[in-house]
Amino acid sequence: MLLIYGYTIRTQTSIKMKLTQYLSLLFIGFHLISYGQKKDNKELQSKVEQFTQKVIHLITEKDYAALNQLTTSKVYCYLCFESAPEKNAFVGKDAFYKKHISTIFNKELLERLQRNETKFSYDGSDPGFKDRDYIILYTTHRPNEFGDGHEGAQFVFWLKDEKGNFKLSGIETIP
Repeated sequence: MLLIYGYTIRTQTSIKMKLTQYLSLLFIGFHLISYGQKKDNKELQSKVEQFTQKVIHLITEKDYAALNQLTTSKVYCYLCFESAPEKNAFVGKDAFYKKHISTIFNKELLERLQRNETKFSYDGSDPGFKDRDYIILYTTHRPNEFGDGHEGAQFVFWLKDEKGNFKLSGIETIP
């Protein structure tokens, strides 16, 4: 019985060692994959920030012809309808630039966007939002900036990836 028991111990020890080695390799693999994704996300975030800074600059300069080239055919713009939001908050890009952009992007907002406090998110996995692949949020009001207990506010740019190029596909604010 000791011999069988000894054999069982050696087998269990061998299995535990192999399991430990396997789990270690699995852990290292996940760590490397995670590192690669973080690096890719940082690079993507940098490109998105550069693109939105270009959009903000073109809005400041009122270069709507250049902006038109960087915009999807329809733009999500709930902000375009002050008193009675439309059921469908999408507007054609020509109407967006002719009727709404100067009202939305006032001097104060443009100054707050220049602070460049951003959060980036990949958003293409949500089937409810086929009009955006990424969102970037610019903090326009920090928590408690409006008053004690206020959560702050963010301006959101929706971006669509069209054949490897970013296009502005919407704007909104939170809250």
